[in-house]
Amino acid sequence: MTLGQNRIAESHTEFRRLAGILMDADGQPLSGQNVIIKGTSIGTQTDFDGKFCIMIPKNKTIFIELPFCFDQIFREIKPTEKIVEMRIGKGKRKSKKAWRNYDKIKAELNSELNKIYNSSEYKNAEKYCG
Repeated sequence: MTLGQNRIAESHTEFRRLAGILMDADGQPLSGQNVIIKGTSIGTQTDFDGKFCIMIPKNKTIFIELPFCFDQIFREIKPTEKIVEMRIGKGKRKSKKAWRNYDKIKAELNSELNKIYNSSEYKNAEKYCG
């Protein structure tokens, strides 16, 4: 991604770019892992270096989910977060607080996110993670 493209993605009115890296407990990258926006069919995979990029609504808290080793790893992403580093290993699998927060707002959030991600605006924004 060029600097110009990054400026466009960052200034987009509805979406922002969330970059992340997924590692094991020893800091080794986890490649080919799914990263899904909870409540939608939107997702991506980590690359060879464990990195991923996904476009998310600019001013919304969302939740990402990683199906990993017969378990669901769950993370709350606040509107201020632009970069996520996740270490997966013993004692690092679930966030009970994230699950509780999601359970409180899931019906409304899922409906709103599906509307957002089915929009033509998202189709235009998603190219900034390509």
